[in-house]
Amino acid sequence: MRHLWAAACGALLLTACGQDGARAPERASDTLRVAAWNIEHLTAETGAGCAPRDEAALDLVADYIAAVDADVWLLQEIDGEAALERVFGEGWSFHVEEREAVGEYPLCRGRDNGSRLRAQNTAVAVRDGVAHSRIPDLDALDVAGAGRMRHGVAVTVFDNEPIDLMSLHLASGCHEGEESNVCPTLFSQIEVLEGWIDTRSAMGRAVIVGGDFNRRLELDADLVWSELNDGDPYPLHVAGPGIRPQCDPRYGEFIDFLILNNHAQGRKIQGSFHETTYGRGDRPSDHCPILIDLRR
Repeated sequence: MRHLWAAACGALLLTACGQDGARAPERASDTLRVAAWNIEHLTAETGAGCAPRDEAALDLVADYIAAVDADVWLLQEIDGEAALERVFGEGWSFHVEEREAVGEYPLCRGRDNGSRLRAQNTAVAVRDGVAHSRIPDLDALDVAGAGRMRHGVAVTVFDNEPIDLMSLHLASGCHEGEESNVCPTLFSQIEVLEGWIDTRSAMGRAVIVGGDFNRRLELDADLVWSELNDGDPYPLHVAGPGIRPQCDPRYGEFIDFLILNNHAQGRKIQGSFHETTYGRGDRPSDHCPILIDLRR
């Protein structure tokens, strides 16, 4: 019954179930919807981790998943498959990063009850009926080689023409400029990512990489975007260029993105980029879902 309610509430979520949120747009039947969302320390175990949730809070995550109505989700900060099963329910295939834990997870910041961080994996969820296959994770994003940096999880969706999609969550702490001591790590990750995109693009594939870049790529002359989108040999595109986030008034620039190569950009429905913000009193994550629709 819980998942029936989630589907029903999802259709009405941002009008009846919540207030003042940016409702996910209606979609045509002949489209493929791709969404990205950092769900903030998602675990199926109630009260666990650094963003502990009770059953009602997990239900709220499920409601927003239903409301966005995507076919493919590029997800970050996922404890494991059980967490996805809890909020997505039946009718999905899940692909979770296969990186093993290294040592004990650190204590949660700002909490004095001894709780510890849980796994923060990247993942992809694909709706049943969308033909796809998993392709190798981009483990080279762990540029330090110590097993503590998140891999990219990728699938190929066979939808008219193949589309390669990757969920990623890059190093945090170098949101702009190059002065932070994290910046060399992020720049190294960008070099790896660019190589992966170029390889898949050379195969004639549509390519979409999405998730938490931990970087304000749309700042003027941003060094990371200039490197990733150097046009050699293929140009890239930000979905929804120039649109500013509405998720949190403290932040005027996106760090979550859907990045497309030319083939994918040609299939994107113009104006379909959308950020689903939260209703008054709702806060299922510290990030909001973003989405685009593609022609099938």
